[in-house]
Amino acid sequence: MELSQIPSAFQSRLRLSVIAALLSGPQTFRALQDLTGATPGNLGKQMELLEAEGYVQSQKAFVGRRPSTTYRLLPFGREQFTQYVALLASILDQAPPEP
Repeated sequence: MELSQIPSAFQSRLRLSVIAALLSGPQTFRALQDLTGATPGNLGKQMELLEAEGYVQSQKAFVGRRPSTTYRLLPFGREQFTQYVALLASILDQAPPEP
């Protein structure tokens, strides 16, 4: 991955936060909302984008009588995130030391 190839998924603080949170395992919509501080509407839209791009998968269920959506990071999402982190590390490695 090169700077010009950074996926749009990593160009948003919220989407980047969601992907980082999902690295530890599946999370409910509510947990992601608590972790990111996002509004339900904004988080919902960003999750739709991440799902459409193949980064995450959602699973809808009912807990009691309430709907609950759980998201998990797909292998493609993990690989893209790994490449993004490697790109950032290489940029840091190439930077001259501070005086």
